[in-house]
Amino acid sequence: MSMNKRIFVQDIVNENMEVDDLFIVTKKVMLSTKNNTKYISVELRDRTGTIEGKIWDRADEITPLFDKNDVVSVKGRMKIYLDKPQLNINEIRRVEEGISFDVLRAFFPEGGDGIESLKNEYFQLVEDIEDQYLGSLFSSLAERDDLLERFFFLPASINVHHVYIGGLLEHTVSVAKMGSAVSKIIGADRDIIVAGALLHDIGKVEEIEVKGGFKHSDRGRLMGHITLGIIILEELIRGIEDFPPSMADMLSHIIVSHHGIEEWGSPKRPMSIEALVVHYLDNLDARVMGAKEYMKENMVDEKWTEYHRVYETRFYKIPER
Repeated sequence: MSMNKRIFVQDIVNENMEVDDLFIVTKKVMLSTKNNTKYISVELRDRTGTIEGKIWDRADEITPLFDKNDVVSVKGRMKIYLDKPQLNINEIRRVEEGISFDVLRAFFPEGGDGIESLKNEYFQLVEDIEDQYLGSLFSSLAERDDLLERFFFLPASINVHHVYIGGLLEHTVSVAKMGSAVSKIIGADRDIIVAGALLHDIGKVEEIEVKGGFKHSDRGRLMGHITLGIIILEELIRGIEDFPPSMADMLSHIIVSHHGIEEWGSPKRPMSIEALVVHYLDNLDARVMGAKEYMKENMVDEKWTEYHRVYETRFYKIPER
């Protein structure tokens, strides 16, 4: 079938509407009816929202054909169940063909400011770096289209924070902007903070892969984005003549320590003012945006969310004034 998406979740509004299009599977569960007949319950999404789907027939035969996070081709008919639209699915299969970043834009929301605006902010932060060696480092990165294309497109995480197209870029720019401001207040090396902030999650371009949806790559699972970030940094520095070893060590330390403690994935705690700044601002931005994103779809009532298993708490939404 065509890889150009035509029917979006927001368009599925009329009962008995025939649907034949692509979606991403966000939930998949095998269940049984009262008569002990197996069926599959799924949640499908695109950039406009989610819709529940049911596969009532041939559950054992169909379940190997797709998994959670796959882009799938779906044929079915919309029914209203408990006042909500639901797809009765007749056919569903994983899309095996390679999917370009442009096609994937149909399935994921983008950040509020848009990627082009964020890219402009990123390049301005790079331009404002005064140190010549750090400037050369980001010039080397700019020549790596294979890295930058993914860096500008990928989410910052799979399911915790900034889970949308451009999320990694938005998170990175946010940490760098806050770091630039904080450096003036506390008296720290602005260039090191900004450079470290812009590079702290660079390993995620290798950790996260695009196969159907966003997933952790084998390489990402085996090494993690911190180790992969160090590898990328060393590759970039290797081509820069006389790059100061002490500066390379400081940037490496920021990447290694930005999660703060070993339980969160960092083999070293932050040991410099600049590393402390990047760590705490990274944590602040990730947690605040994670909470905001969770509030969008997980409110129990007007004030409280459901329990967040990762953050181990509920969130309270201050009433609008």
